[in-house]
Amino acid sequence: MALRGSGASFGFPHITEVATLLETSRDEDLLRRMEGLIAELDALSASDDGATSSRVPEWLARAAGVEEAASLGAVDGLTEAWAEVARRVGSDRTELARRVADAFGLEIADLAGRSSAALRLVPEALVITDRVFPLREDAETITVATADPTALGTEQQLEEVTGRRPVFVVAPPEVIEVLIDEMRTPAPRRRTPDPSELAPAPAEGLEAAEPTGKEITAGGAVLVVDDEPSARLIVRTLLERRGYIVIEAEDGVEALQAVGDGSGIGLVVADLNMPRMDGLELIWELRDAHSAARLPVIVVTGEADEILETQLMEEGADDYIRKPIDPRLFLARVEATVRRLGASVARIESELENG
Repeated sequence: MALRGSGASFGFPHITEVATLLETSRDEDLLRRMEGLIAELDALSASDDGATSSRVPEWLARAAGVEEAASLGAVDGLTEAWAEVARRVGSDRTELARRVADAFGLEIADLAGRSSAALRLVPEALVITDRVFPLREDAETITVATADPTALGTEQQLEEVTGRRPVFVVAPPEVIEVLIDEMRTPAPRRRTPDPSELAPAPAEGLEAAEPTGKEITAGGAVLVVDDEPSARLIVRTLLERRGYIVIEAEDGVEALQAVGDGSGIGLVVADLNMPRMDGLELIWELRDAHSAARLPVIVVTGEADEILETQLMEEGADDYIRKPIDPRLFLARVEATVRRLGASVARIESELENG
């Protein structure tokens, strides 16, 4: 009560909001909200003494296991803070999201089955300015993806505008950006491929047919294989914005089923580390299957291991790209692979025509 009164008395409305939230906190939310209060006070202190507040938030550093946040240096915004902390601890943003969720007893954002009703409840301006994305809602709660679960001002605004209790789930900032971009700029209508562009279904599984030019044409869909829904979302969005048709699979086993069911796959983009069947095992299976032996595969890896990357190329990968994905570099490598594939198809067709 004293904190709430102090915020009002000294003209700090955010502190008033924070204090109100703390007074009504449930036990599992108390730590998260206290971290938010510390961040608010830290920002006020920085503005008073002229010090820069462009640094890694202490809650993010602690969640990642970095003992001294100040040692990470200055950063420019939350996205850069996540990138710097991930680099320092040697993990990708997905793993960092897991650590943040564990630190605050939250869930990782499940992007499947997003509700347009939830999105309609939250003003677009709030989604954009506070970098949060509504996923689902019911009569009492609204589930919101965020890269900053300590943003208590945002929590209060969500409660006020929706009339529901906000439930934060954690997603890396890049995923939030893709979701917001997808909301503001709908993906272009998917092109329906000409039947002649699509690979025919093998008569009896992957071993049924010898490869032909038509089976490895660049006109088919791109199969994105990753066990992380957020990673698939980023890759899918990038590809669809360039006009590619995209099919998704959660692991190598599902990928083989998609290749074998006549879906017209022309390119595979596969994560390296997946359950059941990883990216390397998927390459082995594809290269052993006559009908998919020449299907191009780009591997996405969080590993910075030159020996592993060499092995990927030796085992049949056409290219690889490291996480976190750089959109321009990723699309450049996809299109370079497609160009090489087109040249290969033209050469095969020419050889067939000339006997």
